Amino acid sequence: MVAIQGIGGVPEPKPDRPANAKDTPKTEASGAAGSSEDGIVISSEAQAAASVAQTIQASSVTPDVRSERVEAAREAIERGDYQKPEIVQVVAERISKFIE
Repeated sequence: MVAIQGIGGVPEPKPDRPANAKDTPKTEASGAAGSSEDGIVISSEAQAAASVAQTIQASSVTPDVRSERVEAAREAIERGDYQKPEIVQVVAERISKFIE
């Protein structure tokens, strides 16, 4: 019977570093000259998602509908209050803040 004794000429694998080597933290002096600082960059998509999440959280805290205000606005519309020029001006100014 024939048995394989090993492969001649191929050395035994050695670890990447000696077994007695220790990890030492790098200091500024031992770091490479001109190396850049570590940092993070947040993508515009992530920033938009964070803004949406913040808006959703804020909206869950505030009440959805204030029925007394809705009823008062309905009555003012029926009376024609919003057709007065001074009221139209105030409403237009308030709406323009959200459009800009």
